[in-house]
Amino acid sequence: SYGAGHVDPIAALNPGLVYELDKADYIAFLCGMNFNVTTLKIIAGEDVTCTENILQRNLNYSSMSAKLSRSDSSFTVTFNRTVTNVGAPNSTYKCKVLAGRGSTLSVKVSPSVLSMKSVNEKQSFTVTVSGSNVDPELPSSASRIWFDGTHNVRSPIVVYTGEASY
Repeated sequence: SYGAGHVDPIAALNPGLVYELDKADYIAFLCGMNFNVTTLKIIAGEDVTCTENILQRNLNYSSMSAKLSRSDSSFTVTFNRTVTNVGAPNSTYKCKVLAGRGSTLSVKVSPSVLSMKSVNEKQSFTVTVSGSNVDPELPSSASRIWFDGTHNVRSPIVVYTGEASY
């Protein structure tokens, strides 16, 4: 199974860190998917000019996934994310990575520690996932967790070839 874990409604009231998105982020995402201006206008409800394109994998969601070509015997994929501190000021979050069952993914997070001095402070980080010989029938997975002793902010990471019918 994949996802960010079991939902804890009490913990959801005090998540510690959040991944924020606004309309401009979604427009840049759609521009990166090469939507034409007519379709963008229908979706956005107004005229849109593509001034920025972002890769699908870099939309600022907590989850991270990448589709590989079947011919990729070895790969490296980078994800860029930004989190906002909605917890206490002067919080330090350390990163922990958990491999999925049978996964051979290598996951590096930089920086691996986020020191949040104030509420609403934003910090960015990069997740680099590498590996080789991904099973075309099964996705490979891992989880990245930011923890500060109180909060566990978990994000699933999935890499797949797109050849399988899951």
